[in-house]
Amino acid sequence: MKRYRELIGRYHESLHGACLCTGFLLLADSFWDLNWPSLLLTVCAVLFCFLLHYAVQKEAVIPAGLLLVILHFGVLLFFHFTHRDPQLFLPFLAMETACIAASVYCYFAVRRLYLALPLLAAELACLIYYGVEGIPLSKWTICLVFFCCMLFLAEAAGRKKGVGKQDVFFLAPLFLASLLLLSLLPVKDTPIRWERIRNAADAVQEKAAALIVSLDYLFSGTSGTYSLAHTGYSSKGNLGGSLVQSNKAQISVAGDRTKSPLYLKGTVYDTYTGTSWEQGPLSPKNGTREYREQYRQINEALTTSGLTDEEIRSLTHLCTVEIKFEGLKTKSLFHAPNTWRFHLPDALEPDTFGGTILLPKAKGVGFTYEVQFLEINYESDDFRKLLTEAPASHSDRSCTALPEDLPLRVYDLAKEITRGCGTPYEELEAIRTYLSSYQYTTTVDSPEEGRDFADVFLFDTKTGYCTSFATAMAILGRCRSIPTRYVEGFATDRTCDTENTQIHLGGSSAHAWAEAYLEPIGWVPFDPTPGYSSDTASGWEEHAPEDASSPSSPGTPGSMDGSPAQNREEDTPADEPRTAAGLYKGFLRTLLKLLPIFILLAAACVLGTAVLLFRKFMRHRAYASMDDYQKILFLMDKLFRLGKLSNLPFQEGETLLEYEEKAAGALDAPDAALTDLFRIFRQIRYGGQKASPETVLYMEAYIRSLEKQYINNCSRTGRMLYRLR
Repeated sequence: MKRYRELIGRYHESLHGACLCTGFLLLADSFWDLNWPSLLLTVCAVLFCFLLHYAVQKEAVIPAGLLLVILHFGVLLFFHFTHRDPQLFLPFLAMETACIAASVYCYFAVRRLYLALPLLAAELACLIYYGVEGIPLSKWTICLVFFCCMLFLAEAAGRKKGVGKQDVFFLAPLFLASLLLLSLLPVKDTPIRWERIRNAADAVQEKAAALIVSLDYLFSGTSGTYSLAHTGYSSKGNLGGSLVQSNKAQISVAGDRTKSPLYLKGTVYDTYTGTSWEQGPLSPKNGTREYREQYRQINEALTTSGLTDEEIRSLTHLCTVEIKFEGLKTKSLFHAPNTWRFHLPDALEPDTFGGTILLPKAKGVGFTYEVQFLEINYESDDFRKLLTEAPASHSDRSCTALPEDLPLRVYDLAKEITRGCGTPYEELEAIRTYLSSYQYTTTVDSPEEGRDFADVFLFDTKTGYCTSFATAMAILGRCRSIPTRYVEGFATDRTCDTENTQIHLGGSSAHAWAEAYLEPIGWVPFDPTPGYSSDTASGWEEHAPEDASSPSSPGTPGSMDGSPAQNREEDTPADEPRTAAGLYKGFLRTLLKLLPIFILLAAACVLGTAVLLFRKFMRHRAYASMDDYQKILFLMDKLFRLGKLSNLPFQEGETLLEYEEKAAGALDAPDAALTDLFRIFRQIRYGGQKASPETVLYMEAYIRSLEKQYINNCSRTGRMLYRLR
């Protein structure tokens, strides 16, 4: 028993910190799907907790940190000289970084209950969330979390009754045995439903999302129209720059199954400046509605085309979809090409500004409406019969305007690409086919100042994402005197596989494409982005899957959400890691994966700092409200704490005179002796002398001088720990 007590007395904080750190990291690994080996993670967490406690006790934190850095540097040199892939080391480095950060926080948490409270609250919240969502979790992880909670409650109760932390830890075997017994009991096959908690959590989540979206809209400074700025596009509207997509759902669609990928227009731009796209004046065009005029043109073309009813039915397809705003607030009314009717709530009347349709007031999370539109099989021979061979014309000259300083080689390239084409449609198809051979990437440098974006893309970089391809398509079309414009919105092909199923579209589904005006139909979408162009350029029979439930093969463009299918290798490149750029990208991916853990730890640190500041404020307030005698008692208690830190503790049963003789000289201040202080305290405590403000000031100066002397003599770690007390 004596040996057990000595063991607990020496290692109880290390054991408590290791349990707290391991439980937190196991939950984080499961919550964010980090796929770290549980056994290795547990060993690392325990090891770093014990090493940290040992380094602090020996006042060797900085040498230990330097030794760790040197060790990692040696490992990297080993990988370099043995020609091994350094990226194999990155997952272990990420796990080690998380273990070190968590062990540092848990070291302070086991010494201060108010720091352990937010961490345990977060772990319990994770357990409740797992129960609500039905996410599987190891029962040993659950036992570990509850073990730490029971220790926390026992320590909090023991502190009120004056029981030391070391004595409380003697209950650890009892807590652990009871939890192990509970984990061995049989459980029901059906999980707890948690209906009320689930409904409450959903309601809170929806309200919080709506509030965040509203605040983002309020401080964004935008005009209210939709922009790809929400998903990585430059907020200033300039073209170029790397794309950082967000998977957060922004809208959802549900309705009829479509025969071709669904394109939802948000904002249409008609003016190209050389570095960006801009909208024309936002004023309704004589009260006309472009989408209704286009539907009328299509009906007239079908009526006068001479096609049979069967051919018209194979060429067109009426669809209805419901659109719901989930993660954005905008005035833009998303709609498909050839839309002919909206079903809006509250009898809203949208305004049409060219191809952009805007609501009178921006709508946020929860706004729902229906869109009815006509699908057209643009790749069928019957569609080509509808088109005239005459050059396209449009009343809005901004749709054919080009910058005066556009390089001549862009015109020459457009002429070369379309050589031998007889109609505007054939020219546009030739341009789309040419651009689809360019490389898709989300990492793009902004063009040099003064350079035209389309010129740089077409002749220099030849790589980019949807905005680059859509811009090039529109500019090359205008070089051939074809009216074109640039469109931003959403695109997905999942509507081709499902019907009446809600599909969530986020940043990976945000997209840009071009539209061209062709007589007598009107505006026709053209998408040259690789992976997208192959879907839009295929006929309905080719695109329709034989089995909607079967996933697309990796080598075919089966999904337009995210990166194009033929460029999916960019997510896990084979040759990239051996280059410096590949190593850098891999390191960034690892950092992004660890970002939630760092954010959680940072939030816990901020909360802990706020608690420390609040506690300090309350202490000052309580001290200020004391009378002189209570202040002297408080200062004497502080003196005894300083003596304990200086290895001169006040033992149980020891008298003031005995302690004075023991600590005399060691606890003397530069300007006063400890014997003088004790003499004054005895006169006040036992001699009936009244405490005065001058006596309080004298003792305060003595304690401050003693604190300064202690801080100057201890290590940096000791200073930090003392300031946290």
